[in-house]
Order: sequence, then C-alpha cells, then structure tokens
Amino acid sequence: MEKITPNGKATFTAGAAIAKGEFVKFSSGKVVKAAAATDVCIGVALDSASASGEIIPVQLLTSGDTVTVKAGGAVAQGGSLSCLGTTVSTAGTLQYGYALEAATASGQLIEAIVGLPAVTKIS
Repeated sequence: MEKITPNGKATFTAGAAIAKGEFVKFSSGKVVKAAAATDVCIGVALDSASASGEIIPVQLLTSGDTVTVKAGGAVAQGGSLSCLGTTVSTAGTLQYGYALEAATASGQLIEAIVGLPAVTKIS
C-alpha cells in the first residue's frame, strides 16, 4: 500500500487485471477483483489496471461515499449490492452498498453508495 488519504481513498498494487468499478479484495499482499459473493472486499477500483503490478486507486468501504460500480447483472435502483455488483438475495452474502441507479445488464457502470454502515450479512 502506498498511501491512504483522508477522503477514504488509497492506492494498492494490483495482483491481476481489474476493471474500473469492480469491488476488490486482498490476495497475497495485492488487490484483485472479487470472485465470489461471499468474498470480503475492501473497496471499489476507481480506475482500471491492465495487469498485475500496476498501482490502482481504490475507494475504501469505510468512507460511505458514492462511487461508480460495475454491475454484475440487472440491479434495481435502491437494490442492495454484493461485491460482485449483483443484487443480494442469498443467505451468507455480504451486502456492500445500494444502487443509486438501475442497471439492465452486466458490465454497466452505475452510481452506488458503498461502505459502512451498508456492509451487512444477509441471514
């Protein structure tokens, strides 16, 4: 990690390619995109990294800010989001935020509020 700023942003070394708006987690001292709805994520990529080793800015989940998120499928406005950018509906899935805009398909970039206190476990 290079630097944490007062506005809840930090830079990290990417462990693989990451697209802007993807939720990220730690893996072997680097950040990688979330792979499962049960992953414990630390934030959302603010830019893309095309390969491992690149420095990438991340909006940390502690900020409770709005950020552009890559939808993992259709999401209703106001819908809760998993770290895959999908609607939370399964027990055991962590909820990382709420969609401020609707998405009709996977890959769309939407505005969302992410972070605490939005992070909860669905039971």
